[in-house]
Formats: sequence, structure tokens, C-alpha cells
Amino acid sequence: MLIDIHAHAAGNYSTVDSIKNMAAKYKLEKIVLCTSPKNIHNLQEPPSMPFKQKPDSIFRMNRMNRMAYNHFLKDNGDGNQFVFGLKNQLPQLIIQFLWVNPLDAVHMNNLENSIRTYQPKGIKLHQAWNSFQIDGKEFKKLVDIASFNKLPVFIHLYSKKEVLKLLRFIKDNPNAVFIIGHLTGTDLIKDSGIDLKNIYFDTSSSKRIQGRDVQQAIEAFGYEHIVFGTDTPYAGIDDQIERIEQLNLSDNIKDHIYRLNARNLLALDQ
Repeated sequence: MLIDIHAHAAGNYSTVDSIKNMAAKYKLEKIVLCTSPKNIHNLQEPPSMPFKQKPDSIFRMNRMNRMAYNHFLKDNGDGNQFVFGLKNQLPQLIIQFLWVNPLDAVHMNNLENSIRTYQPKGIKLHQAWNSFQIDGKEFKKLVDIASFNKLPVFIHLYSKKEVLKLLRFIKDNPNAVFIIGHLTGTDLIKDSGIDLKNIYFDTSSSKRIQGRDVQQAIEAFGYEHIVFGTDTPYAGIDDQIERIEQLNLSDNIKDHIYRLNARNLLALDQ
């Protein structure tokens, strides 16, 4: 069984029937779902980018993603409400993460009410689409609210500069729980000397991340801090599984990465 800790309500995860089909095909125990950018449902896996595929190439992609998000994508309704509707139809399968833009006054003013209404298991932040700063007051307020409600914050980081800011934030806020998407900035993070007991890393990506990158993350942070994600529809689930399966990992370690770490992190047994 698998728990996909990183998916968007688009493509194969955009309808009840398609989600049920994916769950049956890949033996998905749970799908952690948040809205797609601007609640657009017909997104597909993007083409390969014309530069060297390596983990840090995400920073260059982020600049293009932010431009597309701000200038080419049109709003398509309330994505959190859409995901909530899917969750209500598949409550045993879908776990909702609440998408929040810390720079959006409506999001922030209604955050605690949204947490009560949607009952999410986490908060999703995306710096490639929303240009908030880790050292901004909005981010601190959001993390304080998330921590009070015992919710992890899943974050897609924008740049190396923001990775370093997050490390300083973690040092000053050791009880905040973060899931860092796409193994972003792991080279900087592993050499920081900061206590990372509440930090987790999501394995999802396109071809930027290879099996060796996952292996290095396991060695640096411990397999208990690695969680399986697909970033559907931005990457194929088969590739994400193959990346783990090609490694010489014990069944116990794979089971933790595929599902047990997520169950513990999200308190699914409680």
C-alpha cells in the first residue's frame, strides 16, 4: 500500500471516478490532495525542460512557474472548496491539505475558520506561485497558527536564499513541522547543523531527481524523514515508484517511505 503525500486535484486526481481508478491501480491507501494552481483541473505532466536535470534545477523552473502563474493562468474558482467536495465523497481515501497564500488577506483573515471548516491534515505553501518571504511576518503568523492546530506545513521553496531563510526559521521555531517538497535544498540543509527532528522530505519530482538523490537523502536525514509523493499531475506515479524500487532498500525502509512515515506524521491512527 502507498500513501501519496503530494498530489493536486487535476488530471488523474480531478474526479471521483479517476481518483478511485488510480487508487485501485496503484494500491493507494491515502491521497493527500490540495488544489491545483488556480483550481485548473486539466493540467498535464509538463514537457522536459531544456537544461540539465538535477535537484537544484528546480530553482530555475520556479522562475518560469511564477511567471506563468502570475501572467498566463486564470482563476477557476475556490480550489480548497473543490478538494473539500472530493474529500467528502471519498472520505476514506482523500486527505486534504489547505492551500494558503500568506500574502492573501482573505486567506489569512479566514485561516482559522477555514481550518475548522475543512478539517485539513496540513497546510500547503508554494513559493513558485506566491511570492511570500520566509522572513516575512505573514509566514510567521501562518506557521504559528498551523503549529497551534498541530498541522504540518508542506512547502515548495523558491530559491537557495529561501532555503537558508527556512533553516534560520527552523532554528528559532523548533516545534514547527515542515514537509519540504521535491528534496529541495538538501545539500544546504544537511550541512546546517540544525536540529531537523520535525523536518520531512517529499520524494516527488520529474526527472530532476534520480534514485541516488533519494538514497543520499535517506543517508543524510534518516529514512524516517522521507515521505513518498508523486506531485500528480506534474509527474508520473510509475516513475516515482520506480525511483524507490531501484534502490537496494529493505522492505521495512520502503514501507516507512511509502506509508508509515506519512501515517505517523499525519497522526492517521489517532
